[in-house]
Amino acid sequence: MKILKDLYGFQGDEINERNWRDLRDIILLHTRDRDWYRQILEKTKLKKGFLTFRYDEEIPEYAPDLFVGALRIESLISRLNLADIGGLEKAVDSSIQSLDEFENALSLLFRKFSKCVAVTASILPDETFVEPDRAKARASFRKRISGLDLSASEVRNVSSFAINCVLSLAEEYDLPFQLMLGVRRPVVGASPPDYAIAGFESKSLLCLCPLFHRFSGVDFDIFLANRVQSHELTVIAKNYQNVYVSGHWWYVFYPSIIKQFLLERLQMLPRNKMNGFFSDAYVVEWTYAKASMVRLQLSTVLAKMVEEGYYTEELARSLATDLLIHNPEDLYKL
Repeated sequence: MKILKDLYGFQGDEINERNWRDLRDIILLHTRDRDWYRQILEKTKLKKGFLTFRYDEEIPEYAPDLFVGALRIESLISRLNLADIGGLEKAVDSSIQSLDEFENALSLLFRKFSKCVAVTASILPDETFVEPDRAKARASFRKRISGLDLSASEVRNVSSFAINCVLSLAEEYDLPFQLMLGVRRPVVGASPPDYAIAGFESKSLLCLCPLFHRFSGVDFDIFLANRVQSHELTVIAKNYQNVYVSGHWWYVFYPSIIKQFLLERLQMLPRNKMNGFFSDAYVVEWTYAKASMVRLQLSTVLAKMVEEGYYTEELARSLATDLLIHNPEDLYKL
């Protein structure tokens, strides 16, 4: 309703049989305006928006004054199949028949997407990584190339090698690594198209800590979709200098959970270790409403801290500015 009222001038309190056609016509009219998205972004006061670029698709045209790119890459890490390998071959115009050629193709991919400001991946709760072993990874990758099924340990051999390659390249190109955590998918019977629910494994965050340590030169920005692991993740961000927490992803994008996350992070972390807004918006209008919600919850939480005597009003305002502007600007070198 906020989108419809603020952006489209809707006057009603509900959508019903009498007004839906007029509302539809107004929305369709705006789709013909090529600058409509700019008007929304100005109203949202959004300085930069992240666009997700799939590794196996060409980089689309976009307005660089408003948008930056992030390379989406999880299917080349933990869910690697023949179709993914074929997509990588096409993306870098190079044949992949061995682990060494796969590693070289990843290097070519990073060169192709070198103008991106981040690498991003969604890791499932039961996906774990171990110290990579090239010999084991080579044997498992050879089976994968041959079209044979892999055991769980063989899948882990390949994924552990792959994520270490990706993180080495992220370090080389000085790119933050965005991790989206806390979702199980696909789940039979859950709503399409994602067929997902919130979920976690007790060791899923713990198994990432060796990566945070080994790749201390990579900044990890983590988005969480379940509330259960919030405290554990905040403690990790407190312990690892290169781990940051951002926004409220998917199933935690609700006022009560946003407030919980913000209170926890503000009370436990240095002010530069958190970013305030991650929309996961599929269309620009969603960004407007989501930004409005986050601003309201952030102001509510900061006001509570002022009321209880922890912050001055001046400090609360400067913290809001850090979370929404300075911290993401610094982390992503915008």
